[in-house]
Amino acid sequence: MTNEDLCQFIHSRLKVTSDLQEVTSQVIDTCLYKGSRDNMSIILVVFPGAPKPCPDAIAADKELDRTLEKRVKEIIEENSDIHFTDVLFKLMSLNIEGLPPGGGLAAKRLLIGQLYREICPHLAQKMESFDYDCKY
Repeated sequence: MTNEDLCQFIHSRLKVTSDLQEVTSQVIDTCLYKGSRDNMSIILVVFPGAPKPCPDAIAADKELDRTLEKRVKEIIEENSDIHFTDVLFKLMSLNIEGLPPGGGLAAKRLLIGQLYREICPHLAQKMESFDYDCKY
């Protein structure tokens, strides 16, 4: 994740929640899901002019979650033995709109993983890591 991506991602997350611990956790998780192997620490200092949660951004994020849930279910309905990595590849190929800037699909990896574990508990133990920056 570049510095610009990081700024865009934090900006978008501050519009969804005022919980700074949640924002920093999402940053770390997203970086890890994108394949970072660096030691990471984050201190987030928020000044008075920083974005604040807004109803439109919160609603858009919830709508994105519903869209992802629908897409994951559709993908798994096509193949109930699909591996998690293949679900992620299919989601990437859909070019889903509204993904968090700077974070992309990796920012929603936790949600996608939870959905996969709920729908395919028999395959949940086989969930592998995934490189979101790979070119296919």
